[in-house]
Amino acid sequence: MQENSKAVPLLSDSGSIRPRSLMIALLLGALPALVVWFGEEQTLQRWDLAVAAAVLLCALLLLRRHSFPRLEHVPWAVVALIAMLPVGLAAFHLSSPVTNDENSVLLQATILAEGRLSEPLAVLPTSSAIPPAAAISFAAAFHRPQVFDDFEKGTRFSKYAPGTAFALTPATLLGQPWLATLGAALFDLWLIFLVARALGLATPKVAPLLLVTSPFFLLVHTSVQSEVFTAPAVLAGYLAFLKTRAGRPQWALALGLACGWIFLTRPLTGVLFAFLAGVLLLWQRDRLKTIPLAIAGGLPMLALTLWWNHHFTGQWFTSVYEIYATTFGPFTAPPELHPIDVYGNGDFFAGLLRQCGRWSVAFGGMLGAISLGVWGAWRLRARDGGLSFLFALLLPCAYAFHWYPGHRAYLGPLYLFETLALLLCAALFLLEQAPAQWRHSFLLAMVSLGGVAFAARWQLIAEESQLRSNPQRMVAEQLSQHANAVVFLPKKYMGSKEKALKYWTPSRPLDLAAGGPVILRTTNELTPARLVQGLGLEGRQLYRFIPNQDGLATGILEPFALTESPR
Repeated sequence: MQENSKAVPLLSDSGSIRPRSLMIALLLGALPALVVWFGEEQTLQRWDLAVAAAVLLCALLLLRRHSFPRLEHVPWAVVALIAMLPVGLAAFHLSSPVTNDENSVLLQATILAEGRLSEPLAVLPTSSAIPPAAAISFAAAFHRPQVFDDFEKGTRFSKYAPGTAFALTPATLLGQPWLATLGAALFDLWLIFLVARALGLATPKVAPLLLVTSPFFLLVHTSVQSEVFTAPAVLAGYLAFLKTRAGRPQWALALGLACGWIFLTRPLTGVLFAFLAGVLLLWQRDRLKTIPLAIAGGLPMLALTLWWNHHFTGQWFTSVYEIYATTFGPFTAPPELHPIDVYGNGDFFAGLLRQCGRWSVAFGGMLGAISLGVWGAWRLRARDGGLSFLFALLLPCAYAFHWYPGHRAYLGPLYLFETLALLLCAALFLLEQAPAQWRHSFLLAMVSLGGVAFAARWQLIAEESQLRSNPQRMVAEQLSQHANAVVFLPKKYMGSKEKALKYWTPSRPLDLAAGGPVILRTTNELTPARLVQGLGLEGRQLYRFIPNQDGLATGILEPFALTESPR
């Protein structure tokens, strides 16, 4: 098959897709949202269904219009500015990330930027009488979720595959990690345009506009989630796959490199994408050229992954993620650890339903529009061999055993974010074959109203960030003049040890040695008195962080003096 060998669809007034078929597809796409709304609490938030339904209603009302703006004429500068909006809001208005995953990879990026692969588990000041080996017993005071504490080596590091931290490290060196997110977003826009053009779409410039106004895209780019850095690789790999199928086998090298990066960052997604692309390449006549080139392209990233595994775990094929799961939970950890994240043993169909329910409201911000993407991907199979359809179909199946559909702040199914751009291209391909009035009204509604869902969800992100950063913000605001202050976090929040561990982040061990205010966890064993004596904190001003128990991002710093004896 030669590139663009299929005729470019004409933007006629009639089209080959009937309005009745579009309405049936939208109804089918809306069903998962309706099911989870009535049967799955917490999958959707309060306004999700209403906002998505309103966007659909506006699209139907727009059918009465007689003229529409030419969306393909929107300047690239405007598209780029829209992409900067969520990144800028996060950089300048969020006090911290809203997930522990992000805190974990940001810590690893900081460690890499400092020229190390890991950091000491605990660093004692020179005044401490405790020998360094005993400092490990105080590790719980610095413990962060999703960070592995290696008690044998006395070091700690992120439990996640290293790709995200690698992507963040250059921007972290500059003190601005958000630059990495912005770079990924702009790269997405360029790549989706190239993909749309390679697929032979009549209006390829509309594809970047659809992507950048998608509420799911906007919300995820307020974060440094790993999906931010694998989405461009999926687009690049898909583009390389199209070029390879079009008779240019040298592009298989780029396909392998993209698959390798995805594996380095999100291994399960990388394995699935590489498997599908590889199997489809086997059907090509020049497979004896393309398959070896694809393998060669992926080898550097595979070698880096294996080296990373061996450095931290001592085993080539044992990942840091695995040792965290088996040591701290939830895979085979002792029951007394009470692991927070329990996954891998969930109900497959319930997990699939949750993801589909979120897709129903997140895709283009229009209720049921996900069906247009899936239907379009099916019709694209003659041009891409079915890669986009199979990837969009099987990725949710791969992650359906995971109990957690992704943080509620991001609206859509986070683990399927890499399929968003491909499905938007597919939906555009489908709508280019629909009657002009329907095509223009649907596209205009998604482009102009997709930001409504983003605006509705932004407040949730801001509140979550404030809650998580409350101790650090209070220290910065109230104790900036007290370089020797020590703040102790409570053992429980709203009656739960899990919430206290989940929401608040202590200082790094290196901060203790560097001086300045430090924030420490307390446990039944590590009381303030024991921490003061064991970590050499005598003479410092002591404070308790007392949070508001109503789930609000408020609290107080209460000074106190020790009255207990260390145990």
